[in-house]
Amino acid sequence: MANFIEDGFKLAKWYEKKPCVLLQELYLRRVFFELLNHIADPLVHQSFRQQCFEQLHKPLLALKRFYKKQHRSMAPFYRLEREARIISHEFNPFN
Repeated sequence: MANFIEDGFKLAKWYEKKPCVLLQELYLRRVFFELLNHIADPLVHQSFRQQCFEQLHKPLLALKRFYKKQHRSMAPFYRLEREARIISHEFNPFN
């Protein structure tokens, strides 16, 4: 899981150096949603779901920095944060 997150961040940084904001956001969101999907999937082993849950803050913070840096509205970030809260509460792998 750590390698997947790290690779997603590397791709996002690479696209940040190129003026390609859409692909930078795409890779950050992809990492975020992949973690959320694994947390919510009951067929995934519980220990893996817990790892995803513990790592969810990394792409969320990267997205927060991205939205602040782009001087856009923080509304997309707040929607992502709310979705993370709902899913992590509903499918908490530590219960």
